[in-house]
Amino acid sequence: MSDSTEQSLTRSQAVEKVLAQIDGPVTMDEICRRVLTIWPSHARNPLSAMRTHLRQDHAGRTLVFLDSKTILPLPIAMRGVRFRISLSRQEANRGALIIHPAFDYFLRHELDPAAVRLLDQEDHPLPVHLITVQEQVNTPFGRQKIERAAFDLSLWFRTQRVRRHDSILVTITDWTNGAFRLEHEPARHRRREEIEQRDRELAGLLFDMLEESHREVVYSLVAVPTAYARLSDPRGYPGSHWIDVIGGDPRLRYDGWAIRYSDWRSPLERMLYEEEPIPQAAFSPAHGQQVYRFKAGLWHRPGLWRTVEIQGEQTLAEFDAILRQAFEHDAFDHLGGFWKLVRRGKGKRFRQVSLGHIDPFGGGSGSEVQIASLGLEPGQDLKYVYDFGDWIEHRVTLEEIVESEKRAKYPRIVARNKPRYTDCQSCQDQGRKSRATWVCIECSNQQQRDVLLCEGCLVGGHEEHYTEQILY
Repeated sequence: MSDSTEQSLTRSQAVEKVLAQIDGPVTMDEICRRVLTIWPSHARNPLSAMRTHLRQDHAGRTLVFLDSKTILPLPIAMRGVRFRISLSRQEANRGALIIHPAFDYFLRHELDPAAVRLLDQEDHPLPVHLITVQEQVNTPFGRQKIERAAFDLSLWFRTQRVRRHDSILVTITDWTNGAFRLEHEPARHRRREEIEQRDRELAGLLFDMLEESHREVVYSLVAVPTAYARLSDPRGYPGSHWIDVIGGDPRLRYDGWAIRYSDWRSPLERMLYEEEPIPQAAFSPAHGQQVYRFKAGLWHRPGLWRTVEIQGEQTLAEFDAILRQAFEHDAFDHLGGFWKLVRRGKGKRFRQVSLGHIDPFGGGSGSEVQIASLGLEPGQDLKYVYDFGDWIEHRVTLEEIVESEKRAKYPRIVARNKPRYTDCQSCQDQGRKSRATWVCIECSNQQQRDVLLCEGCLVGGHEEHYTEQILY
């Protein structure tokens, strides 16, 4: 190719040109350097910019990441990969193989299904043409009929004596051009233990990708081919279809575009359905009497903390009340809310699982949730928010679980940080010394500094101003 032709390449075309010359795993930086040789970049850091381009625009489309630094071109990664399609009654009776979602992310997105070639076990072409079938599906608005494209394989199904619950084992022989080898597996021949083992491996790979993601979501376009490329034996006996694997894993959920945590809900679901009850684990009376010792601190002022004890049988409503008392929040106004912080992977990221809200009078979706039912272990964190307007956050860490003391009344505050008192500035200006207990927000905004006041100075000159009490 001439220099002028190479200069006319787009960045994505340059990447595809380099990938076409790769026949196995290669480092991402090696790909970047080869691309930059034929597509010079004017970015401040060309190598970094090219890495970002590969991750954002090519992952799942032209390549997969075997790990954070190793790339494999998608045509090579998908060559020979096998997957399972469990047939519905309609497919078995009609002799049709519905394309979506069975072939999703195994069939190249840009490829017209009419160009797909289906082969038998001896790689002989199967007589096939596209048809449309109607399917009943569940939607938020009830069961509805939809039309789906399908491969008509009625002749082959009859010769194979295909029945409902049988499987079609599919091998990708040519991902680029859409060639697939089909094998009929009767239900009685299914190797269930092997399938379960492969399902666990695939579910683990998908969950690990979700745990490593930054926004608690992995898009299927990237996740599915990446997970299959990372399987220990992607070309061996196939487990369940990836959609079935996700559906059978209590940690995961597929929304049609992306893989998320199972407790995620879309905005539409939150509008259409009532708030789901908080999952609570059963516990014994002895566990209900145990005392959970928490250290609670303001999220952005960790040096301001309180240690609170509460029994396992007591509720989040009682926990909310003692935290309001501990941090001097208004007990008769504003909502409170709790979230369980679940660590994601091995890093410092975590996701927040709602445990419900508490109103000032002890009601709310989380009011009856008992502490012991949360399954907390020492070292685990909760988030508590007081006032959903001002959104005052607290991190609440379970330090230990101990036996209750006789005649002790729970919940209770058992320790607090050593206060670092601040002097009243008005008194200081007049040569006096007194402890500041209020901050005048109005004067602080005007003077662009904290205006700290004692009780006397507050009454003497700031009664009409907006003030807040200082918490030590």
